[in-house]
Amino acid sequence: MQKFIKNMEKKFGRYAIPDLINYFIIFYVASTIISLIMPGLYYNFLALDFEKILHGQIWRLFTFILAPEPLTDGVFGTVLNIFFFVILIHLYYLFGHSLENIWGAFRFNLYFIGGIVLTILAELILYIAVGQGAYYGGMSYIYQTMFFAYCVLFPEERFLIYFVFPIKAKVLAAIDGILMVVTLIQYLLRGDFARCLALVVAMLNFLIFFYAYKGLDRYSPRQVKRRREFKKQTMQPQGVTKHQCAICGRNEVTNPELSFRFCSKCNGNYEYCEEHLFTHMHIQ
Repeated sequence: MQKFIKNMEKKFGRYAIPDLINYFIIFYVASTIISLIMPGLYYNFLALDFEKILHGQIWRLFTFILAPEPLTDGVFGTVLNIFFFVILIHLYYLFGHSLENIWGAFRFNLYFIGGIVLTILAELILYIAVGQGAYYGGMSYIYQTMFFAYCVLFPEERFLIYFVFPIKAKVLAAIDGILMVVTLIQYLLRGDFARCLALVVAMLNFLIFFYAYKGLDRYSPRQVKRRREFKKQTMQPQGVTKHQCAICGRNEVTNPELSFRFCSKCNGNYEYCEEHLFTHMHIQ
């Protein structure tokens, strides 16, 4: 699988769209603003509905990604929803660029395209099986799985909940995973199989992608055991190391699986590991 993806990247990598997350965020914000003016536009003409697609509305295969964020909920509720929407957009921007910087533009494009294609195929199968082919969630679950991808790559990164309480990314991922399971059960109980399937497919895309790119085997029991044994043997590194992270102190001797880079935005020769290169505060 690794070899197949590398060959694809060599052949088609030049066609990858850099900063893809920027365009999706623009679409997301624009569709949300338009929905405030024309609330029924997306649901009546743009959503993924195979009954209408089979009657000639082919554009729905592409426009379903334009699902808006519902914001209207009274005066106070709308203001609060807009505030959290701005935070959500910032997080998507952060996750998207961090993942693209690590994977490269081609693989990040492939992650998004894979999620979209799998969603379409899954909803088509659902329509053929039970006749339920209308899905109104758009890209919401694919956006959410970016958070899981970010947490796999940066498990020790801290987020300030309510701008006060620091919680590690891996803890938030575990909580979010539990909430997604609860949401999945709720969808099943009320018979909303379209959203249920879209959620499952988004997580499946995440798991397939990370397995294909060796993003999850670093957490397999065998790999964890090997790293622990290696760390025990290198707890006392000899000589002077060439690379050391200015945040966590890890170096190429104690952690040979990490890559280290200097930050061009920091004032001075500060070097960081791959987990802190894109998330640290720049030193001026």
